[in-house]
Amino acid sequence: MSTKISVLLDDAEAARFDAFCANRGYKKSTLIVRLIKEHLDREDYPLQGSLLSSSARTDIDGAKRKPNS
Repeated sequence: MSTKISVLLDDAEAARFDAFCANRGYKKSTLIVRLIKEHLDREDYPLQGSLLSSSARTDIDGAKRKPNS
């Protein structure tokens, strides 16, 4: 599954990023994904698991139910 993220850059940084991608032959979205991954890896930030385990889902009224039910 993929998640869409929007990023706002000021005009000067956007122009700089556009020029860098054009000069190096990168697709912007691919480079952004790579930069985020590399930064998180450099920071040694662990992969986060799901906040809800599939075995402990609850209905709106709070009653526990089995997965896929």
